[in-house]
Amino acid sequence: MVLLKSRFGFAFLLGFAALPLASTAEAQSSQSLTVPEIQQCLCLQPKLQPLQDTWLAAQNDYDEHQRQLDTINQEVTAQRAKLDPNDTVGQQVLKDLMAQQQTLRDSMSAQYLPAVNKARNAYNDAVMQYNGLCTRPRYSVDEAKARQGLVCVGQ
Repeated sequence: MVLLKSRFGFAFLLGFAALPLASTAEAQSSQSLTVPEIQQCLCLQPKLQPLQDTWLAAQNDYDEHQRQLDTINQEVTAQRAKLDPNDTVGQQVLKDLMAQQQTLRDSMSAQYLPAVNKARNAYNDAVMQYNGLCTRPRYSVDEAKARQGLVCVGQ
């Protein structure tokens, strides 16, 4: 029983000691955005959609080539299943399909996958930057001030 009381007392002290740290972090995270921060957010926000569009287009290209590869894989499997070892034409068709399959795999690895990764990373970096700065509360009065004469560099 005494052991339980000391555990609770210790837990209470730990919780009590952490309270000022939690309230400080909470206070910092709930501070409203300043007018310059709102201006920065207003300039960052329009950059997100084109980055997302670029990522989705790259992903669609990759997905389309993956579908083509899946089709060729099925054709290779079907050609192998029906191939007669004495059929030189069938063997050549299989070789051609396998060459096409490898070319598509190589282009996906060298071109399409890196493009998807680059576009996704650019979008994620921009979202992280935006979220790191712009997710705190903002007052409408401050936002109105921020919008007055707003000039975004590089747009």
